[in-house]
Amino acid sequence: MGPERRPVALGRRPSRTGWQQAAVAANARAQSKLGRRDGSETALFHQALYSGEPTRSAQWLRVAGYDAADTSSTNRQRVAMALAERLSAAIRDLLGHELTAVSDEEIALEPLAAFSMLARWVDDAGVDRA
Repeated sequence: MGPERRPVALGRRPSRTGWQQAAVAANARAQSKLGRRDGSETALFHQALYSGEPTRSAQWLRVAGYDAADTSSTNRQRVAMALAERLSAAIRDLLGHELTAVSDEEIALEPLAAFSMLARWVDDAGVDRA
């Protein structure tokens, strides 16, 4: 049996709306940084965080301190892309279409924290132009 979960002391219960706002904010930050408004969130993050070289028609986000010659750096880039894609495809879709309520506040905070982390990575990322 795992450790017992204790309630999080919050003034207000996290809501589906809060998660959606966090998801929209992370996407908006990426769009703004890249000057793009096309495509789905999943496609945007996949293309923006791809570890290849940018093309004339596209710009890439590079995680802070990105160096193509450093394995650790390229791994961080891949992790950022994978996290962004999965958050957009799984959690955001669940929030918008299937999930209506969450009773456990800790579980309710997890997607909010994940989207917050993604937004921080986008804020800290550099833009790589062809």
